[in-house]
Amino acid sequence: MTDSIVVRRLEHADSALFRETMQSLKPSACPHSASEKGEAKAWLAQSANILIAALHEDTPVGFALGYLLDRVDGAAPMLFLYEIEVTAAFRRRGIGSRLVEAMKDVARNERVVKMWVQADPGNDAARALYQRTGGVKNETADLIYVWFDLAHHGESPA
Repeated sequence: MTDSIVVRRLEHADSALFRETMQSLKPSACPHSASEKGEAKAWLAQSANILIAALHEDTPVGFALGYLLDRVDGAAPMLFLYEIEVTAAFRRRGIGSRLVEAMKDVARNERVVKMWVQADPGNDAARALYQRTGGVKNETADLIYVWFDLAHHGESPA
């Protein structure tokens, strides 16, 4: 039933669709009107920023957000799959897999060393998605540290 779903990377000219995608699926990420300030266009213009949208009849129903990261040793970049989201009404239809596959296509085109994602150990659905799409669990128990005191106005992001 995903035939009516279009999955594509948003480009510089897609700033309105960028805003609609983020406002409908991740409203906490858009506290102000970035498109009016040109921030959406500027974000999309940076080739290291990747937003892939899943659209049903031109309405955003999912996205995958990633970043190309240059390596200090000069080797090929890495692709960090930062976040993936599919609206509840469209889950369990293969859209998440299509978003990951689209991100993998970007990784191949950019000739990255690796693509990686951090997964919450308790998020069984996400972990199953990553394994189903070819992700291999790293056996190292990585820990993540966060410095919230650096957030804008000293507030923790939602």
